[in-house]
Amino acid sequence: MDTNAADIDTQVTTNNDETEPLNSVPLDERILDLVRRCPPPSSQASTRHVIRPALLASELGLSVEDATRELCGLLSAVGGGENGASFEFERVGGLSADSAPGGDSAAKASNNNATMTMVFTFPHNFEARARRHRRKVDFRRKFQSFSVGFIKVVKIVTAFGLIISLAVLIIAGICLLAAAIVALARGG
Repeated sequence: MDTNAADIDTQVTTNNDETEPLNSVPLDERILDLVRRCPPPSSQASTRHVIRPALLASELGLSVEDATRELCGLLSAVGGGENGASFEFERVGGLSADSAPGGDSAAKASNNNATMTMVFTFPHNFEARARRHRRKVDFRRKFQSFSVGFIKVVKIVTAFGLIISLAVLIIAGICLLAAAIVALARGG
């Protein structure tokens, strides 16, 4: 009975060891690694990385919608333009006009049943661009949180300063009132 418990403990430890590295690496790093490993299509230069959300979803265990959202975020971070990232839609599951039986009308009907999917293309330096964008966003976020904290401290100090100055004015007023009462009590 003790050997079975030891075997179960060993299996649990082994399974935890296998999944622990995946959980310890942030999702954005895993996405960058996966895009880096994607081979370029044969029709484009070898400096471009092409990935579909379905591959990202199957590799990382995300839904296709989440994978598309992550790739859109990466596309935004890398930036577009002439040498930037881009995406296009392509039909999946439809027949071409040449391979469809019955000519063009059958191909059009088949293409109506085809699913549109996004194909993302990233330049060779996408990783450096994404990391630079991440640093800028992190700096802005830290600066904003520092600014909010600093403004709160300034408000608190100002409020205490106003309270203290008001208290000083009240005490000075009471002292002047007491001096006036004493002066009037002595006859002038």
